[in-house]
Amino acid sequence: MIKQMCLSIIIVNYRNYELTIKCIKSVKASIKNINYEIIVIDNDSPNQSYEKILNEFNNDNVVSVIKNNKNSGFGAANNLGAEKAGGEYVLFLNPDIVVVDNAIEKMLNKIKEDSEIGLLSGKLLNDDRSVQYSCRRILPLNKFLCCRTPISKLVSKNKKEQYDFEYLMKDFNHDVSSEVEWVMGACILMRKEFFFEVGKFSKEYFMYFEDVDLCYKVRKKGKKVYYLADAELIHLHRQESTKKLSKMTMIHLKSMSKFYYKYYFNKFDFK
Repeated sequence: MIKQMCLSIIIVNYRNYELTIKCIKSVKASIKNINYEIIVIDNDSPNQSYEKILNEFNNDNVVSVIKNNKNSGFGAANNLGAEKAGGEYVLFLNPDIVVVDNAIEKMLNKIKEDSEIGLLSGKLLNDDRSVQYSCRRILPLNKFLCCRTPISKLVSKNKKEQYDFEYLMKDFNHDVSSEVEWVMGACILMRKEFFFEVGKFSKEYFMYFEDVDLCYKVRKKGKKVYYLADAELIHLHRQESTKKLSKMTMIHLKSMSKFYYKYYFNKFDFK
């Protein structure tokens, strides 16, 4: 009898094949008792990423590598992976994730035991093992503009720090598991059926805010977005869009505009 596939792990790669290979190896080293598959979507990388990953795992029946016919963005590529997935659960992992110990099994056990959880993430750590502020609050538009966009240069340092403190949940004990408003898309676990029920990653975002949007939709369906503190993963987060004004900054601002236009006038009613 063929054992039913439990978990499909989806990784979207764009140019960073070395990180993706490292991520896959950490997943394979950590999982012991789960029937799983890994689906890599290469987002039409302009280098040899597809070939490098394919060659690395050519004889591995757990890993499949799919080359997208264009760079369709983060959410769309993950949606493609989910459509190919055979697992009851889908885990979306960034390629810059390194799994620590049995974090994936802990996450899977938690979402299985609590039917009220619609979306779950673990504790993301920086490469020095310090806590990364990966669970966050959705701020009113004026506060978000003042702390997370170039407009922050025009407001007082105290005001920016106040809003940033609130946004990053620095008043929250990150060693305690809890329901939260939203989590970064670097690590998201959901039941596949529910992922499709809420509408997958919304197609209007090329990159950024698709995770905020997905968490919002989960909450609107009456399910919990959950942060599991004892499931640790290292996230080599570069924050390209916030370091300096760049193309990534403009993409981030465009996605922000779409999110707030879509939801702002409905008011945030998570609490």
